[in-house]
Amino acid sequence: MLEFQPGARAYLSEIRALSTDKDNKVVFVGLTAKESAWYANYLEESFSGTADRSEGPQNKYLALQDRHEAARQAAIANETHSATGDAPIR
Repeated sequence: MLEFQPGARAYLSEIRALSTDKDNKVVFVGLTAKESAWYANYLEESFSGTADRSEGPQNKYLALQDRHEAARQAAIANETHSATGDAPIR
């Protein structure tokens, strides 16, 4: 389960970084609950300087980051298109 301080949760929600999955768990948009937990842990370790920077974990982080960011950008674009009446982006 992802846990955030209220300010961090508000910021992540504002930038459309969070969503809920089919089980109503908070996840990073575009990622599963398991991927989100791994991603959040890696980010925490990265900020504290203890992240494993070997090729495997680093590549996994980059792949998840790319998928998360693409989904986040799509969510923002779809919101914008909804507000303007344009067709959503798939």
